[in-house]
Amino acid sequence: MLLLQLLVNGILLGGLYVLIAQSLNLIFGVMGIVNLAHGGFIVLAGLFTYWFATTSGLSPLFVLPLAFVAMGLAGALIERFLVEPLMLRERRADLASLMLTFGLSFVLVQLALNLWGSDFVSVPYLQSSYRFRGLNFDAALSISGVFAAVISASLYVWLNYTLSGKSLLAASQSPTGALSCGIDVGRVRMVAFGIGVGLAAAAGVLVIVVLALAPQSANDFTLLAFVIIALGGLGNYLGVVAASLLLGLAQSVAGYFWGGNAEYVLPYLLLLLVMVARPQRFRQSP
Repeated sequence: MLLLQLLVNGILLGGLYVLIAQSLNLIFGVMGIVNLAHGGFIVLAGLFTYWFATTSGLSPLFVLPLAFVAMGLAGALIERFLVEPLMLRERRADLASLMLTFGLSFVLVQLALNLWGSDFVSVPYLQSSYRFRGLNFDAALSISGVFAAVISASLYVWLNYTLSGKSLLAASQSPTGALSCGIDVGRVRMVAFGIGVGLAAAAGVLVIVVLALAPQSANDFTLLAFVIIALGGLGNYLGVVAASLLLGLAQSVAGYFWGGNAEYVLPYLLLLLVMVARPQRFRQSP
């Protein structure tokens, strides 16, 4: 029963990790760049959710669509006026975009510090658990995990079964081929970056009801997402889903048997192991 309980906790946590990683993976898959401001968008949305929930008394889930749309539009503007000019002008656009998003991450963290301070905060939401056949399901983690899984599944359906989604896949596989088919690759990149940032914001809304956040948490989430997509394969949607679930399960087991410190350190150890044992995982999957 204990192992089954840990499995349930790990799957729920992994469902949340899927959304955290897929938002970064989408941008990389289409544009070939790693968004180092990823964690900053997560934290900014999470702390805004904290402010909204504590001042209004309403459910933090009300922020979810607002955060997705607002941050998605902001991401699209960032891509159009900051990232896209670099990709068109610089020969090493990947390096230039890394420097740009690295600087943007500092701007987002400083903005969060100025607005909400440096204390760790969380939203006291659904502080109870459901019991089913001897298993306990943490209410907040269950809701967050299910919402994250639904959003991630919707992303997969959109990418693979709609014309607009397939245009993103086409641009990620061959920008030249996509151009020859009449696809506006510049517009596709803007949409991909905007949706990626919107998904990161949605993840922040769901994370704040499970974990305590502070502006300085931004780098932790960027690294967490990077570890997951490194394990699953850069640009590989289903691989990232599997890696997220495995990491959630591993952290659930490590946290129970060896404490919170082991759970926190585990992603860093996995990253080191992957870098040493299978460095090819850092190359984009076909």
